[in-house]
Amino acid sequence: MTGFYPDFTINPDNRGDAVIRRLLSFVPDVLFVEGGKACLVNPQSADSSVYSYGTDHAIYEGRYRRRSLPYNRIEVEGYDTANDKPLVVNVFAWDEIDRLGDRLRRVRDRNLDSVAKAEARGGACLREAEIASGGGAIRVPVNCGQQLYDIIDITDSRAGLDAGKKRVLGLTLAFDTGRARYEQWLTLGSV
Repeated sequence: MTGFYPDFTINPDNRGDAVIRRLLSFVPDVLFVEGGKACLVNPQSADSSVYSYGTDHAIYEGRYRRRSLPYNRIEVEGYDTANDKPLVVNVFAWDEIDRLGDRLRRVRDRNLDSVAKAEARGGACLREAEIASGGGAIRVPVNCGQQLYDIIDITDSRAGLDAGKKRVLGLTLAFDTGRARYEQWLTLGSV
């Protein structure tokens, strides 16, 4: 994110959250707020697990699912200013295409002035879809150290998971009045 300077216009009537979402759509990084500070993370498939659930940290309830990708081919259109020509790059998730056929998403951005930048944007779009495809949630005792976008290991014999890796996409703290205890719901995605 630090090396990308897109042409971007902010009009007086634009909402701040919409502007941030639009700017973040240019890069693979994700934003989360912790305390009074906004943090950026670039989720990588090679990220290491930071915590384990199901062995020493109990899992009260687990729901796991794997969905197909909403799109498996990204067509990115940019503009090569040096040669004064449009450029078009396609990025594929071949396994998904073989399984379900072609599902296209088009991205147009004149800020993308090289094939490498267009490929990077297409790859970021596919990563975002891959992360969202492996959903689910677990209900656990509160873990005050858990953060958004952390990688966790889940061992849940009821679901056939043995140190299955998931990414934390959401955190919800709840008070169970019937048992008079706090619990935490972790919304999950693929690594």
